[in-house]
Amino acid sequence: MKNYSTVEEEYGMLAEKPIDVVGILMKYLSYWKWFLISLFLCLVVAAVYLFYTLPQYKVETSILFKDDQRGGGASEMNVFKEMGVIRQKNNVDNEIEILKKSLIVERVVRKLGVYASYTEIKPFKIIQLTGLDKFLPDFPKRKMRILYGDETPVLINIAENTLNNLEKNIVFDVWITPTGDYEFFGDYNDKKYRVKASSSDSIVAFPFGSLKLVKRNPGPVESKFVRVKIEHPVNVAARYLNSLEIELTSKNSSVANLALTCPNGMLGKDFLEEYINTYNEEGIRDQIELADKTSQLIDDHLSKLSEELSSVETQVQDYKQSQGLTDIASQADVYNTQSASVGQMKVEAETQYSIVSSLNNYVQGKRDHDQLIPANSGINSEALTAQINAYNDLVLERNRLSRIASSSNQSMIDLNNRIESTFNSVKSGLQNEKNNLEIQQRDISAMYYRNNARIRAIPRQERVYSDIKRQQNIKEELFLYLLQKKEEKYMNMASVEPNTKLVDNIRLLGAVSPNRRMIGLLFFALGLVIPVACIKIKDLLRYQVSDKEELEELTPVPILGEIPQVSHSEHIVIRENNNDNFSEMMRLLRANLLFVIDSKEKKVINMLSSISGDGKTFVTINMAMSLALLDKKVLIVELDIRKPKLSDYLGIDNKKGITLYLSGNLNKEELVKPSGVHPNLSVITAGSIPPNPNELLAKPLLDELISDLRRDFDFIIIDTAPVGVVSDSFLLNRLADVNLYVIRADYTPKKFIEDAARYYKEDKLTRMYFVLNSVNMNAIAYRYGYGKKYGYGYA
Repeated sequence: MKNYSTVEEEYGMLAEKPIDVVGILMKYLSYWKWFLISLFLCLVVAAVYLFYTLPQYKVETSILFKDDQRGGGASEMNVFKEMGVIRQKNNVDNEIEILKKSLIVERVVRKLGVYASYTEIKPFKIIQLTGLDKFLPDFPKRKMRILYGDETPVLINIAENTLNNLEKNIVFDVWITPTGDYEFFGDYNDKKYRVKASSSDSIVAFPFGSLKLVKRNPGPVESKFVRVKIEHPVNVAARYLNSLEIELTSKNSSVANLALTCPNGMLGKDFLEEYINTYNEEGIRDQIELADKTSQLIDDHLSKLSEELSSVETQVQDYKQSQGLTDIASQADVYNTQSASVGQMKVEAETQYSIVSSLNNYVQGKRDHDQLIPANSGINSEALTAQINAYNDLVLERNRLSRIASSSNQSMIDLNNRIESTFNSVKSGLQNEKNNLEIQQRDISAMYYRNNARIRAIPRQERVYSDIKRQQNIKEELFLYLLQKKEEKYMNMASVEPNTKLVDNIRLLGAVSPNRRMIGLLFFALGLVIPVACIKIKDLLRYQVSDKEELEELTPVPILGEIPQVSHSEHIVIRENNNDNFSEMMRLLRANLLFVIDSKEKKVINMLSSISGDGKTFVTINMAMSLALLDKKVLIVELDIRKPKLSDYLGIDNKKGITLYLSGNLNKEELVKPSGVHPNLSVITAGSIPPNPNELLAKPLLDELISDLRRDFDFIIIDTAPVGVVSDSFLLNRLADVNLYVIRADYTPKKFIEDAARYYKEDKLTRMYFVLNSVNMNAIAYRYGYGKKYGYGYA
């Protein structure tokens, strides 16, 4: 933290002042000659610019867009869009973007032929008055106006192929006479050419090719020069497009304002009209092209659909024949009825087979004929049932007979034989019945499965048939729809309307450029800005400071005062009862110094500078003299022992000085000498230049000497070596109560001032202040500032 007292901090705050606008103004007014010259030159340039610049005219109109979203331009076309005949939709934003593209503008350029521009030119007055224009046709001429339409005495046509392949602009001058004779002047491949043509010539051969001339009737009343410039239409279109403004009247509106700036009013009106017509023609052409493509697409699709429809109908016929189908629903009912009947037959056959199989197994396992065979078991075969009943009757009869007859009885023997024969018949009948039932089951199962397969196939057949039928219906409907659209197409062709409609007249608003008032103000402002910029650049390029304000901008170090520049070579300027400018400024510096030295114990003042020539010793002597005039005892100690100047300035002997004392070769009583300029001012000179100055200044003996001198003097001012050269000043900082750093105006480099500011920030020098020396008080800024300060009593 810097060792500043409260008084010094208050002084630093007082030193911070707001921007002095009047001071800055006075600074720039000191260069009033620069401003006058700059204003004069800029206004001359403005006048020349306005004189030679061709006027630009503005043409304006309004158009209404058809917009499907915003409802602009609704008409009978919407009916066809609802029918689906026209699918193209219009949107204002998209249409504006289309208008802003160069394709339409290029077509307008080609239609109007404005790729060739015609400018009437005239020789300068002095050339024309002397008649030199006839002998110097190549001498620069002034452009008078852009010609268009009937104003153009001749039109130039160029072949389309040549125009499309044009790489460089073709520029030539034409001298046209009332008799219809023409003379062309120009350059081609850095060679000048001169071509003549008569009123009967329609084709003129040039070095770059042939051009067709279209003469106007009547011809010009007087001879004139016309400059012809042929450019590629794309380049001309780009230039017109940049001059074209298209803007909607509001966000929700379909009305747009069109404005064009061009060098000829009639050209602008014709251009806008043709521009709108070309855009509408393009829109109509697109709609007709869309309708033609739609018609062609419908015809192609109808032809294709006719073939596909015939193929589908054939496919329906073939499928019905292959599947044996007439009516799928009726056949499904028949199959379901048959399936139920066959199912019943299958159950009955399986039941009979089960009964017969059981009886057959019973009979086959029977070893004797004592038991009856079960009858009435549900067998449907009557013959087999009769055989079983006959067998059971014989068995019952034998059992009755056996009670009265023996087994050897002939009746028993015959009856047993009959039983055996009947039993064999039953066995044979059961086996045959079983075999018949097996065959019947197989036939019924085959019939059952075949019928079920037909039933299961019905959904697939129905689905396939439905798919084929659906395709047939779709193609029939599409075929009829396209036939309808084909008829509607002819209505569309007869109902095409443009995308935009002109809703306002094409108006010529007059010349809009150059704006004479704006150009005059601009160049006037430029005439003021140029000197300010030059002065600022001059200040930036200068590597020294010239005034207090500049020093304050460069560094935060407080400035204690300013010392005026003196014109004479005297080293002691301060004299008793002097009231000149230098003395007053020195008194102000002295007052500020006494303000920051707020106690009697603070007596030692180090005088510093960056380099030799800053005036440190000069300021030291005059500051000491100013303090001595206050009836204070002042001592100057010259510790710039490397290059002492104080003794030379005061004209006193330098043999016995501080270096001898610090070396131990001189008594303290011999050190202090009278200055010879004032009884209150004493001096200790440097003495001989020692080989080890830094070591001498570091001795404690010097501290003791200064401590002793504090008791004898009111102020001790130490003249030190330059800070930017050696380190003695930093070494002597231990002795000082205040450090005054002398900066010389227009001399001390800014680099050293920045170094001093760094010492200030790093607190390497105790309580450091700047003193600006050799200030030119005759400058306007200083004359204004000094008068202001003087009026306020130097406060």
